[in-house]
This record gives sequence, structure tokens and C-alpha cells, in this order.
Amino acid sequence: MKQFKFNRVLLVAAAGLMVFGATTSHALSQEMDPEALIARADSNGDGDISWEEVTALRSESFDRLDRNEDGVISGDDSPARPFAARFNEALERLQADFDADRDGQITKDEMMDAPAPAFENGDANGDGILTAEEMATLRASLPTQ
Repeated sequence: MKQFKFNRVLLVAAAGLMVFGATTSHALSQEMDPEALIARADSNGDGDISWEEVTALRSESFDRLDRNEDGVISGDDSPARPFAARFNEALERLQADFDADRDGQITKDEMMDAPAPAFENGDANGDGILTAEEMATLRASLPTQ
């Protein structure tokens, strides 16, 4: 059961952070299926993704990754082997995108305030909602593998 929970943590984190964080679309296309990312972000199932859904997913992801509940995501949250290496790789990517003050830790404020270029670029009309049409355009712009 612990393995399933940890894998789910990485999936939620990847969905919330890789799609809507500061990560490039190329990295996004290699990390996860865009359809799975969109489905995870669309918490109310209406087919659109609002900025509120994005921030809720970021908050949930932060809470899950802050395993020791000290208010920061850092190496201290790394699980035991065999998952430690995978966590540490993900942490390095997250720190590059979300650790604004470069202190090796990600606070919840840093997570919540980080840029979201995929969302911002996809939201063509700037209304704070990615519609199905805007998401289709965003998906089409992702590099193919």
C-alpha cells in the first residue's frame, strides 16, 4: 500500500507541477501523457481547467510532497529506498522551477506563486480558464516523441 501511495504522490506532483509549473512543454511531453495531466487537473470534470483548479492541485501536491510536514519540500522529505532516487530526481526538477530564493527548499508560497507558462500560454483569451479548445491547441503545440 505504501508503494501505491508514493507513486500516486509522484503522479499528482507531476501533473500539478509539470503541466502548470515553469517546466518546458518538451519536458512535459516526456514526463506524462498530456491527457492524464489534464484529467487530473480538471477536478470538477467539466472539461475546462480554471486557475482555481490549478492552485488547488498545486496545494495538494505540496502537502503530499512535504512528507515530514515541516512547511518545506526538501531532501528531508525523501522516502526510504527504493523510492529515494526517484524522489530526489523529481526534487531537483522542482527546485529548478519553484525554489525562487534558491535555498534548496520549496515553501508553499513559492509553489503557489510560481509562474505557470503552460497555463498562461494556453489561455488564449486570458480569462483564467483553459477551455477544451485551448487545451487542444496547447496539446498540438507539444513536441512529438
